[in-house]
Amino acid sequence: MAWGPNPNTEEELEKLAAVREYFHEHFPNAEIRDSYDTDRMAQVFRVEKDGVGNFGGAVLLTQFLDEYPASKVGKVLMGWRVAEHVQSAKGAEVIVSSWGVEEKAR
Repeated sequence: MAWGPNPNTEEELEKLAAVREYFHEHFPNAEIRDSYDTDRMAQVFRVEKDGVGNFGGAVLLTQFLDEYPASKVGKVLMGWRVAEHVQSAKGAEVIVSSWGVEEKAR
């Protein structure tokens, strides 16, 4: 995998699409944005819930994205209840790695 600001494989694009779909299912009226954070080697997803800056989000480490095929990414996120973590994080950062989900104070 060659993650970065411009995913360059079909597999990378499919995995990112699976994550976006997961967030759209759990936050249907939210705007979902994502970008790559080179320093953390992670895809950062922001979920803007009300259009006025009320947002949450998750940082998906590339190790997580490399670990699971696109067909399983949404199921793993659902099993780990990532959307619930995003909703309840209250200013904490939700980190998703191949080990699971962690909320870290910013």
